[in-house]
Amino acid sequence: MTNESVRGGIVQAEARRQERKQQLLQIALELFATVGYEKTKVSDIVAKGNVSQGTFYWYFKSKEAIALEMLEIGRAQLLDAIKLGYRTKKVDLQDSVASTTQMFERIFHFAENNKYFMNILLKGIHSQPKIQEKVEEIKADMETAFAENIAQAKELKMISREVDPKLLAVFIMSLLEGVLARWLFQSPSSKDALQQKTLQQLIEETVHFEFFGIFGV
Repeated sequence: MTNESVRGGIVQAEARRQERKQQLLQIALELFATVGYEKTKVSDIVAKGNVSQGTFYWYFKSKEAIALEMLEIGRAQLLDAIKLGYRTKKVDLQDSVASTTQMFERIFHFAENNKYFMNILLKGIHSQPKIQEKVEEIKADMETAFAENIAQAKELKMISREVDPKLLAVFIMSLLEGVLARWLFQSPSSKDALQQKTLQQLIEETVHFEFFGIFGV
C-alpha cells in the first residue's frame, strides 16, 4: 500500500467521522426541539442514528455537551450573516440598503432552514442553566454585532442624526426575535399577518424598519 493510498484512506475515514458527528448533532437538535431536552435521552439519539452509545461518547462527553456544540455552530453562522452588514467605507444609500438586505436575507434564510435551532434559540431551555446561558450569550453577541454595524455607520458619517448604537441594536434584536418567532412557530390556523407575507416581503419590511429607525429614511 502506497503512502498516497494510506493518506487517502485517512482522509476518507475522517470525512466519515465528521459526517457521523454532524448526523448526531442534527438528530439531537431535532429531538431537543420537538420532544424536549429533558425528555430526550442519549439512548434516543443513538437509536435514531443507528449507532452505539460508545459512538456517541466518542464525539460528545454528555447530552449537555452536544447541546452546547450545536448552539455554538448556529452562533457562528448567525454572526457571519450579521457581518455582511458591516461597513468598511462610506457608501451611498442604495448600496447601504443592498448590503443590509443581503444581511437580513442570510438571517431569514438561516432561520427558515434551521427551524429546530431557532426553536431552541427563541424559546430557550430554561431548565438547564448552562445551556440557557449559552442561548442568552448568542443573543447578546448578535445584539453586539448589530451595535457595531451601527456604530461603524455612525463613524463613517452615514447617519445624519445622533443615535445610540447599543439602544438601536436592542430594538433591532427585539424586532427580529418577535418577527421570527411568529413567522416560524405561529399556528397557520391563526391567520397571523406575518404568515401571509412572503419571505422576501418580510425581509423588505425588516430592512425598512431598520432604515427608518437608524437612518430616518
